[in-house]
Amino acid sequence: MTTLICTVADGVAVATLNRPGALNAIDLDLIDALHRQLRLWERDRSVRAVVVRGAGTRAFCAGGDVRAVYEHRGDDAFMDAVYRREYVLDDAIHRYPKPYVALMSGIVMGGGCGISVHGKHRIVTETTVLAMPECRIGLFPDVAGSYFLARCPDHAGMYMGLTGLRIGGGDAVRLGLADHYVPSARLDELIAGLRATADVESAVAPLRAALPASALPPAADMRAIFGRPSVAEIMQALKRETAGWAADALTAMETACPFSLELTFRAIREGAGKTMRDCLVTDFRIAQRIMKMGDYFEGVRALIIDKDNAPRWNPAHLDDVRQGDVDACFAPLANELTFPDDRRPEPSVV
Repeated sequence: MTTLICTVADGVAVATLNRPGALNAIDLDLIDALHRQLRLWERDRSVRAVVVRGAGTRAFCAGGDVRAVYEHRGDDAFMDAVYRREYVLDDAIHRYPKPYVALMSGIVMGGGCGISVHGKHRIVTETTVLAMPECRIGLFPDVAGSYFLARCPDHAGMYMGLTGLRIGGGDAVRLGLADHYVPSARLDELIAGLRATADVESAVAPLRAALPASALPPAADMRAIFGRPSVAEIMQALKRETAGWAADALTAMETACPFSLELTFRAIREGAGKTMRDCLVTDFRIAQRIMKMGDYFEGVRALIIDKDNAPRWNPAHLDDVRQGDVDACFAPLANELTFPDDRRPEPSVV
């Protein structure tokens, strides 16, 4: 089966992630295929805009193919290749010189955010479910999640990163993770509108719908709790809060990997002062270190392979996480992530 279906008509190229049975999760072959196609379309003067979407109705992209990574545990060359090439693709999308339109309908998580949130034109729908749930499986919000989560208002990005809880399309727009809210039934009309004009705003304008009511916690409460200076203090504040949303957040954090929580907290705090490339370089350092530890593979085993939902984290408790071990994950590598020469300026915000 072709995992990336590409078409071009009337100046609009459409790339469809075609792994619906896997919720369009991206593996190394799909990463390479999409990057290769984007480079070809960048040079093709007949292509005025690029649209990326997911096959089926359930997902745009549910993230990276964690089963494939799990099956390659212990393979350092694979871990270098899959993360290096995924992050270079994310950077290329962030800097893409032509209109890049991501149709973020259905599930958008993890690596799916990498190939959508970093684009210039992000379209969500009533079916959008967006999350960065990596702490649940012993990872961390990579693909420069620290870059876009750090820029969400009211510390909502810290809330999302530490809890992994899901938000809808309307709240994605409110947090700056998407640009336009369009009914899913009208996405084909949007593509038709793009073919009639090179201007994305003109194509979206007649299709845009009002945002639904927000399901986010109150902004003042998020600021007061998730703006605190440590993971431990955030959890203590959640325990004192009586609202139902706080109980959900606390439960999510109590079942997450303690080491991942500490990595995520530091990465998001530092991400506010970094460029996207800086964040990707840091993510590559952390990812390579985590792939040599046990938590990620234990998390995938417990939640995805065996599905016993009983991961045995090491360390098992937040109090036992050593700051020196966290620091070591952020240290430079001998073989750092690098990017192709690109003189285009980096956008300053998502």
